[in-house]
Amino acid sequence: MHRPSSFLLFVAITALTAPVMANTAKSYIVPTEEQIDTGLKNFGYLAGLALGCVAVDQKAQLETEALNINSQISRTLGSDRAFFYATSFGYGSNIELNQQECTEALANFEKRAAVFHQDTREDK
Repeated sequence: MHRPSSFLLFVAITALTAPVMANTAKSYIVPTEEQIDTGLKNFGYLAGLALGCVAVDQKAQLETEALNINSQISRTLGSDRAFFYATSFGYGSNIELNQQECTEALANFEKRAAVFHQDTREDK
């Protein structure tokens, strides 16, 4: 089994920092440490917001997905960066959103999680 490289995780996080890098050229840019950290924080916050928006019977599934993402971050980028994701997740999970905001948060999380999983999936 092949573990995803840190480079693939950097690519996934780059997609999560799109607002930070919006004014850059379209060519591939290696994200800075600060951009990676900001991307992880934003991703964790978005996951926490999504947790507050799902039905009670779906919470366990989303929590499991968030834990799996955190484990992947820890394995590839280290526990300090996994901590950024986890604390932002906790903060986001305490925010109450209205229905329209929930719909947007869930759609954004699903999109970002899909990019993350696509870029970090293991070859079997």
